[in-house]
Amino acid sequence: MTDIHDIQPPVSVGIDAPWLVPSLLALAAALILAAGWWFWKKRNKNRAVETIVPELPPELTAMQALDHIADVRRLDGKTFYFRLSAILRQYVFGRFAVGAPEMTTEEFIPRIDRLNMDKGLAQRLRVLCRAMDPVKFGSETAMEKQMETDLLFAREFVRKTTFTVNGNDKEDGMEENTLLSSNYENSKKQIPNLK
Repeated sequence: MTDIHDIQPPVSVGIDAPWLVPSLLALAAALILAAGWWFWKKRNKNRAVETIVPELPPELTAMQALDHIADVRRLDGKTFYFRLSAILRQYVFGRFAVGAPEMTTEEFIPRIDRLNMDKGLAQRLRVLCRAMDPVKFGSETAMEKQMETDLLFAREFVRKTTFTVNGNDKEDGMEENTLLSSNYENSKKQIPNLK
């Protein structure tokens, strides 16, 4: 029985590095701190970008848009009348709260009579709306002189339907034109490039 020996003591398995556990804990703490810092920066960055831009009155928006299509020689009739129609309809929406941008011409024309404006001005707007459709959707061409005349009418329409600051509608249009042009010039100084 000399060849049978007692069981050997257990052999330790694994890494014998007492520094490993504190290092892993330190690394986990660093990762948690870095993730917290990243979320905090992202949250603050989103807040900093958030700015409120005041909405321009509809007459200023319309006048600026009309300025962009003022050079009728560089636009073909179809493009000009699509843009002019969109500007006028957006202005009517902003000024009179009528859903003109979503309406067809046949839906919009009866609504013109219900707007608070001079009957002669309403009649001219109806005529312009009917005259734009054959150019916009058909093969009719537009003369440069007619485009300039329609642009002048659009400016006149905006001026004559613009209310003064106290909300009264002016009959003669002189005070409102002065107010509109001074507001328009001031807005051009505040917003240098609207292209």
